[in-house]
Amino acid sequence: MQSNPRLPSARNSHSSLRAVPSDMDSSNTFSDRFKTSAASHTAVHAGTIAPVKLAMVSCGLGNVNRGFEVSTARWYSALKNDPRLEVRLFAGGNFPDSTWVANLPRDFLLRWPLFIASLFNKRRVWEFAYGSEMVTFAVGMLPHIISYRPDVVWTKEAPFGYVLIFFRDLLKLKFKVVIANGGGFKPNTVKLFDYVQHLQPSSYETALSFGIPKERMQVLPHFARYVQPEKPREEVRKEFGLQPEDFAVISVSAWNRYHKRIDYIINEVARLNDPRVKLIMCGHPEPDTAYLKELGKKLLGDRIQWLTLPPEGVHRALFAADVYVIASIDEVFGAATIEAALAEKPIACHPNAGTKYILGDFVGDCDLSKDGGLAERLNQIRHDPPTKEKLRVIRDSVNGKFSEEVLCSRFADAVVSLKDRQ
Repeated sequence: MQSNPRLPSARNSHSSLRAVPSDMDSSNTFSDRFKTSAASHTAVHAGTIAPVKLAMVSCGLGNVNRGFEVSTARWYSALKNDPRLEVRLFAGGNFPDSTWVANLPRDFLLRWPLFIASLFNKRRVWEFAYGSEMVTFAVGMLPHIISYRPDVVWTKEAPFGYVLIFFRDLLKLKFKVVIANGGGFKPNTVKLFDYVQHLQPSSYETALSFGIPKERMQVLPHFARYVQPEKPREEVRKEFGLQPEDFAVISVSAWNRYHKRIDYIINEVARLNDPRVKLIMCGHPEPDTAYLKELGKKLLGDRIQWLTLPPEGVHRALFAADVYVIASIDEVFGAATIEAALAEKPIACHPNAGTKYILGDFVGDCDLSKDGGLAERLNQIRHDPPTKEKLRVIRDSVNGKFSEEVLCSRFADAVVSLKDRQ
């Protein structure tokens, strides 16, 4: 995905339609704890019951390439052919098969109106720009809400949802608003939404203890897809400038310090003090990025590369790499971690709610809160890597938990049941 170079001009709200590929078909079942019983399936037959209108919304889609945007597009591509649903994707930028919504994109605001202010406090100004994007998107969404008349609106962005709920109640509209809690929102933040999709059990339990009724939420994680490139691995490694003797470390995340701790990863790779160790940073810029690139250049020189890639490009980078790293101390979920497991890559991570949920007993006990912790783990993986058999066991375990077929069926069940709920 490429960022828009300027503020979108007024145009037809429907972009040209191009198919979004579905690149992994899994038939494994989900864990028994969160299966949907057969009795809960709604009997919807084509021609007898009108499909439920579902609006899937991502304010930055088409302009930004983070997990929020990628997962929204992925859900849409998997659900759009479900006969129980009439799904429409709404995006803030140019994206295939989506409806464009007028808004002030955060990157546009940061490049021009807020550029001077950002020199004094990048993080705060970025948050203001992102908030402005969501508020203007919500206003721009109103004509689409009135013309499309959705039954359910699904979003991952709480501020956008608040504004939409305000207008819904003001105009006495009838749709429900669902929040997918991928941002680690506290229960007090999500309590106003009609339904909460939790990505892992710990946030569900916290919300339940807070007092949100279980009927208004469920644990429904994102699924992930991984398609292995057809070319031999050595050829794909050459695409990323890797030599046979190189040890390639890959991180797939937003480029920031406060959460993803990209500075920690850079420092730990530099601690190895080996010119054959290379670092591939796949992600999207954030306010910290300029500082992080300077740090990377200072400590690693040309051994680090910064890449914003489409999903298939990330898959190629994972295929080329030798180990996947996520350095977050607290993590709600992590679709890229699922993809790394499906790619059969060794994973260096801190044991937290997200990584424990994804990897289970395979999460390990590496403490990445300590200096030297990641360097030690990388050395261990480099010199004594997991066997291919163990990596396949991890792959099968993860694939069984996050089956696209089962999770999409449960997603559609929840949307259909929500339509008539009071």
